Amino acid sequence: MSVVKVTGLKFNYYDKELYDEVSFQLNREDHAVLVGQNGSGKTTLIDLLTKKLIPDKGKIEWTPHITYSYLDQHYKVYDNYTVNEFLHKIYQSLFDKEKEMIELYSKGSDFNDPNYNTYLLKAEKINQYLINENYYDIQTEINKIISGLGIQKEKLESKLTELSSGQREKVYLAKMLLEKNDVLLLDEPTNYLDVGQVEWLKEYLKAYHYAFLVVSHDEDFLKSIANVVFHLSNKKIERYKGDYDYFLTQSVIRKAQYEKDYAAQQKYIKKEEEFIAAHIVRATSAKAAKSRRTRLSHLQRLDAPTNDINKVSFNFPYAGDIGKDILEVDRLIIGYDKPLLNPISFSLKKGDRIAVIGKNGIGKSTLIKTLLGIIPSLGGSFEFNERRIFGYYSQTENPDLSVTPVQLIGREFPKLKEGEIRSMLARCGVKANLAIKPLKELSGGEEAKTRLCLLTLRKSNILVLDEPTNHLDVIAKESLKKAIDNYEGVVILVSHEKEFYEDLVDYCIKLDS
Repeated sequence: MSVVKVTGLKFNYYDKELYDEVSFQLNREDHAVLVGQNGSGKTTLIDLLTKKLIPDKGKIEWTPHITYSYLDQHYKVYDNYTVNEFLHKIYQSLFDKEKEMIELYSKGSDFNDPNYNTYLLKAEKINQYLINENYYDIQTEINKIISGLGIQKEKLESKLTELSSGQREKVYLAKMLLEKNDVLLLDEPTNYLDVGQVEWLKEYLKAYHYAFLVVSHDEDFLKSIANVVFHLSNKKIERYKGDYDYFLTQSVIRKAQYEKDYAAQQKYIKKEEEFIAAHIVRATSAKAAKSRRTRLSHLQRLDAPTNDINKVSFNFPYAGDIGKDILEVDRLIIGYDKPLLNPISFSLKKGDRIAVIGKNGIGKSTLIKTLLGIIPSLGGSFEFNERRIFGYYSQTENPDLSVTPVQLIGREFPKLKEGEIRSMLARCGVKANLAIKPLKELSGGEEAKTRLCLLTLRKSNILVLDEPTNHLDVIAKESLKKAIDNYEGVVILVSHEKEFYEDLVDYCIKLDS
């Protein structure tokens, strides 16, 4: 039985057509993932399913009484709740029932009241309802979820507005899992989870009793959770009933068939157009030419196949050798109002490539910002080689979303001509009209590629990358990995994706409290 059915969907995002008569359905038993290139319309599709956007054509029909929870990759904070208040608010109706039950038991304790037995019966009925709803296990369930997602207990009394973006994301995800609605809609749920938390979420979703639809670029994660794959390509959605490995095998076959069908149709169109052009003015054959023209005008034309390879190319220019000793860190204390970790000591030599790893919220980004002088240290010392030139990619950078990629790069490199900028953006996967659209109209992956393009224009000898793979599709990740591998300088990489960094770095610095 389906939980939501999509029929004949068409939608233009500004001037870009994303879907052409798309039809599919999500069933109750589906543990589904939605895959496709950056900018193909995955997040937009979820916005349409959740009624944040209205289709240009077609229907999106939810089965009556089906409930869903939605984790948006750009979730906003509107309320000033503490974490505890936010999570417990899910159960407010049950708390109200408990309060009513306690009041009824109180009234029923007065045996002089002629209605005391009625009160007790009503109270017992509510108590049975609470048992059926697992009310008395609420705190156990909350503890299980926050532990699995790595939400620190000391943060439970913090307001949501006081948390980092990664910490808030985990709280929102916890809320969704606790709601236990009929459908989970998750957009990039692993972006702010460390390796252990991703493993926990994998196991949780594998055992999940309801339907879900997940958008993610983490292939290892997708391979673990999917029994259905929806592939968004060429403005269509193909459904693959099977796991992610099955999809990878079958999609190659389907793509080859599509390319064959497209080539055959193009050959047919060319032949018909040549006949029409040659015969439309001839008295003896004009009627046949007009008939073919009418038939051609009603032909459902296939879009040119998307080329999934060699679409992205990053290259980080090297500023030159800075010597043997690069960085010395001695009992460095990092934090804001108070220390986050015990004192940190390590050193970097010429050619070193390191990954900074650890639980989400442990202080990885804080360490990077301290070393770069963005925030002050709380004690200890560190010293870089005086000839260092940084290339820095921040996961928390918020560019002016009203500007276009061309304008963003033009501001930093005013001597570059627009044609040069567009050519550089195209190499990084931001092609054609995407380069002249405001960043707010681009996908998370397209925005990330724009910011990585800036790095390809800056010479450096120390490359510092803080979660650079967030929002990137598989092809962009592979290109980024190749660029880092080819880089001649020192690399400091923060990443939660072990499969991305494990064969890139010489060693890991694991932060632990």
